[in-house]
Amino acid sequence: MSFTTIVLLVFAAVVALALLSVFFKALIALLPVGLVVILLLWLYYRFYWRKKYKLPSRPEPDRFKPGQADPERPRKQAQDVTVRDVGDSEVHDDEHGKTN
Repeated sequence: MSFTTIVLLVFAAVVALALLSVFFKALIALLPVGLVVILLLWLYYRFYWRKKYKLPSRPEPDRFKPGQADPERPRKQAQDVTVRDVGDSEVHDDEHGKTN
């Protein structure tokens, strides 16, 4: 590599780092502006938009929690189901890999 090539590569790296530095400084300077915009949008939604469209100030709780059956739609009864008791000896044999 010649001296000129090394100088050009270092110069390109310095320019790239300077541009990145300017970009990140601008980004850091705009963070408070972004936070203020977020706060203003939240306040607008909180006070004006909800009143305009008559939305509740607090979200309504769920009628039922996940995992609970819907009281308006009871479960159907099982059809064509057979049930048999499992004896202790069958459970003990299955644990050791034996099948009946």
